[in-house]
Amino acid sequence: MNNEDDKKPEGTGESKPEQGGEHKERVYEGEAEVLGSEDIRGEEKTWSMFAHLAAFVAMVPLVPVIGMVLGPLVVWLLKKDDMPLVAENGKRALNFNITMFIAYCAALILCIILIGIPILFGLIIFHFIVTILAAIKASEGGVYEYPFSIKLIQ
Repeated sequence: MNNEDDKKPEGTGESKPEQGGEHKERVYEGEAEVLGSEDIRGEEKTWSMFAHLAAFVAMVPLVPVIGMVLGPLVVWLLKKDDMPLVAENGKRALNFNITMFIAYCAALILCIILIGIPILFGLIIFHFIVTILAAIKASEGGVYEYPFSIKLIQ
């Protein structure tokens, strides 16, 4: 049932009915996933979007900068086994936010010689914009490829 002719191009996130017409087949990064209903798919998109937006937990005063890693980590750990789209989006959000945490630490160290101040502001703007773009892509059922992301979690 799952041969190469039935697959859509990689990363399209489009649906195609199977023979019975009950299930939908989706392809993300070359892997097919079969889901039972449209409701699950909508919930999966919402959780995928939350995996990216959870990075903004760091803006809460009680949670320091490490919150941008903890937010996506919690969403990913809670939903990775049940929802394949959330697993992929959460993994990418987590990798990107760990990368950004390292970049923020380096920029803070460079603030000693004043060059880190404009770098820090640039990182904040970049981080905000890219996270919003990733959340939009996830809400559409896709997977966003973050630029400059270290692949720590496979």
